[in-house]
Amino acid sequence: MSRRSDAGRSARHGVGWWRRGLHRRGLRLTGIRPRLFAGFAAVAVITAVIITSASYYLSRTAMLDRTQQTAVSNLNEDFSAYGAELEAAGASGGSNDAQVNAALHTLSNLMAKNGYAVLVLSPAVGSVASNPNLTEVPADLRAAASAHMVQERTTIDGVPYVLTGAALDKTGMQVFTFTDLSQEQHVLDNLVLIGAVSTLLALIGATVVAFFASRNILLPIRRLGMASRRLGHGDLEVRLDVSGTDELAEVSRTFNETARALAQSMEELRAMDAASRRFVADVSHELRTPLTAMTAVTEVLEDVEDADPTTVSAAHLIANETKRLARLVEDLMEISRMDAGTAGMRVEEMNLPELIEATIEARGWTEKVRVHAPAVLPVLVDARRIDVVLANLCGNALKHGGEPVDLTVHEYPDMVLIEVSDQGPGIPANALPHIFERFYKADKARGRSEGSGLGLAIAWENARLHDGELAARNRPEGGAVFTFRLPRHRPAPGDIPDQRAESLLSASGRHEVRQWEARSR
Repeated sequence: MSRRSDAGRSARHGVGWWRRGLHRRGLRLTGIRPRLFAGFAAVAVITAVIITSASYYLSRTAMLDRTQQTAVSNLNEDFSAYGAELEAAGASGGSNDAQVNAALHTLSNLMAKNGYAVLVLSPAVGSVASNPNLTEVPADLRAAASAHMVQERTTIDGVPYVLTGAALDKTGMQVFTFTDLSQEQHVLDNLVLIGAVSTLLALIGATVVAFFASRNILLPIRRLGMASRRLGHGDLEVRLDVSGTDELAEVSRTFNETARALAQSMEELRAMDAASRRFVADVSHELRTPLTAMTAVTEVLEDVEDADPTTVSAAHLIANETKRLARLVEDLMEISRMDAGTAGMRVEEMNLPELIEATIEARGWTEKVRVHAPAVLPVLVDARRIDVVLANLCGNALKHGGEPVDLTVHEYPDMVLIEVSDQGPGIPANALPHIFERFYKADKARGRSEGSGLGLAIAWENARLHDGELAARNRPEGGAVFTFRLPRHRPAPGDIPDQRAESLLSASGRHEVRQWEARSR
């Protein structure tokens, strides 16, 4: 698959994740948009409440002061206009009480024409009221009114009043007026209603403003997040459109500069990686021809028996090292083919137990490796590459572990699990994450290794070519276990096109080692 199609798929994946992210963000109450809404709403509500409360307090105070001052002024005017008559009526205490009561009632009605109710308290005849429902005055207010003019707000039958009273000096008669505050209360109630409506409108306005404000903030952030996901999935050409000079624009410019620098670094790394692969391939190819001749010569030298012991020993040493060098060159060429994406496969239907037996017999391990497998287990594999995987796993177990080595095959509906276990000391914990890396040897812990350090790496790549997986772990009772997971369902028999190395290898040749327990039957 080409890099362009990989980038397109990454872009589509990024867009899908972005949309799913939008859905998740819509449900998250701790996101930026809900917090902006809450902030704008709080400011709007607090402002409206403060303004309404201040208006209510100032209006109430002004209306009460004006009403109280008007009540005092009206009472003084009534004393001026009707004071003499009130004193005259109060002085005629010895006459007919009915006449005094009638006179006081007439005077209270005259004073009540100013719009309030009047209550006259006479020592002679008691209380005379213009409104029979307004006759009650608290005792402490009566006592205070005998010395000076007093006022008090009170509520009678749910109606608010300002009660104003004073006494006539000569007769001891007291006059109280009840000023109705219902109109002022209605005005204040309307003011509260207007404040509530204003608060609701301010809340709606704040929500609209917060929506557009959050949109201007979140849209660039979401674009940045989508671009970051695309960049993380390999689309190094992604860039953001930058407009403005605010902080978000500065972040977008920084992202573009970072993406540009990353793309340049990746191009340099690809060029260096390609150069190193070409170098390894060229060197391996150039070494192959002289090594073929050297191998032939060393085979002849090994057959010489009439030479002195020193010459025979040197010949055997040269032969062994030449074979080791030849294996290293072959391994390097195989790795080069995998890196270049030219490691094709020819898949055929094989009986896996027979393939395993052939691998063991070809290397003379029949007495050293115990096989536990069903008699027939058909699989679609490349026989040569499976042979490489099995040979590397068993050879590694024999070389670094302890005999006997057990090779166990577990059959499942969707896969085949091949376990190779030994009786050795196991793999050091610090070596497990690196066991399938190229040129890695756990020599210090498991003795000297004569291999190239590429065997397990090549086995890993061959397993990956089969869509399989290799894993390594240690058994609690001791010994190492290598597990080869091989899918059973493969494409139809035939040639499988070459696969690009990007889908098989990491750029550094390092692999993630996932350790998992073998599933039991």
